[in-house]
Amino acid sequence: MEESLPTDRFVTALRRRLGAEGVLDAPERIARFMVEQRGRYPGQGRVVARPRSTEEVADTVRLCQQHRVAIVPQSGNTGTVGGASPRHAGELLLSLERLHRIRQMDAEDGLLTAEAGCTLSDLQQTAEEAGWFLPLSLASEQQCRLGGNLATNAGGLNVLRYGMARRMTLGIEVVLSDGRVWSDLRGLSKDNSGYDLRDLFIGSEGTLGIITAATLRLAPQPRNRRVALIAMENVATALPLLRLAQSECGDAVSAAELMSQTALGMARLLPDTPENPLPTAPWYLLLELATPDPRADLDEALQAGLLQFQEAGAIRDAVVAPTGAAARRLWQLRTAIPEGQKRAGASIKHDISIRPGQIAAFIPAALAAVEQACPGARPCIFGHVGDGNLHFNVSQPETMSAETFDHHLDSLNRAVHDEVHRFAGSVAAEHGVGQLKRAEVLRYADPVHTELMRRIRQALDPEGLLNPGKGAT
Repeated sequence: MEESLPTDRFVTALRRRLGAEGVLDAPERIARFMVEQRGRYPGQGRVVARPRSTEEVADTVRLCQQHRVAIVPQSGNTGTVGGASPRHAGELLLSLERLHRIRQMDAEDGLLTAEAGCTLSDLQQTAEEAGWFLPLSLASEQQCRLGGNLATNAGGLNVLRYGMARRMTLGIEVVLSDGRVWSDLRGLSKDNSGYDLRDLFIGSEGTLGIITAATLRLAPQPRNRRVALIAMENVATALPLLRLAQSECGDAVSAAELMSQTALGMARLLPDTPENPLPTAPWYLLLELATPDPRADLDEALQAGLLQFQEAGAIRDAVVAPTGAAARRLWQLRTAIPEGQKRAGASIKHDISIRPGQIAAFIPAALAAVEQACPGARPCIFGHVGDGNLHFNVSQPETMSAETFDHHLDSLNRAVHDEVHRFAGSVAAEHGVGQLKRAEVLRYADPVHTELMRRIRQALDPEGLLNPGKGAT
């Protein structure tokens, strides 16, 4: 697409349709939309459209077609891969923040239909007030919005039991690249009448269509909950501990978070992060058990398993939270890691996945590769051990400047990603591809897979209007 600014004629037509507050072009008013979370991809756009309905989104897309203006959809702007950041001044940023209606809360079937601009926390609250539970949980849930959650197929803390965003979504509404609307918000659990178009758009990062609404499947509220923090001698203990908990408690095991000693230490750099109640250990596992059944005895099974591993010398100590407040403090040790790592200096982040059974072999191999690429670098490893999704982040050496460390970006990416590829994993697990991982994904991709995706993108967006330069095609 052209990199020149959108014409006055286009902006006037857009303002006529969306109103004065629907089109922003004053630098001070668009600045917040152009701030990218990690600072690597500051937005270059000059015009922001803020439609209030699906119909206005469709009208905006049709105007962009007529005037040959590329569109960058944006929801909560909490992404970390530059997927919602305009690359050129000629691209229109289309914000979905004003599409924030809850269209229906069906308490009988446990279905919630909402627009793409609803924050995740508002959706969680709506579900809770209706006696249900929305399992999707992210550190950014106060700011992130449904459209972005679906566009990136967000994962989060409860993936182990409930799956990623795609699994919680029974239907979506999408504006296509020509301005037509495809809507299927019926909330059906079974429909084999054709291709599953819903799953095609979820995770497509706005390159195939603009998601404007969705129907979400809710879960029963967990009323019986235990959270345990376990100090381990070796990372290889984590998966056997998880498997034992699952064999004893089944689906009650909802989360299993692995944290290295370095990661937990960085979490403590935030002033309000609680103290680690356990002795120092190389690795920690945070387990959550939750069930709607208030009569289930979670303590007995959990304590028996922990005792077995402690007697074998595999764990140093463990603590089980007896109250809701104590459980929240343990979880804060995990959720504070990303912000704490910022306090530790510059970092190069890798959102990767491998099979859970290979984690114990992968981590030592990747650590050795990182040390060879940048001696003294501090790997900050944490993530969802139950599904093999690790945040294998690398912070600058304490004796190295951030500027010098940035020169190691390519070599560190190669070191980590080559190991991921050797273990048949993925270099883009739950954050999306955006601009950040585009070249890396293509480097390791199966050519047939890439060609199929390009054909799909060409079929749905033949003029390349939707989020150009983003994603794996």
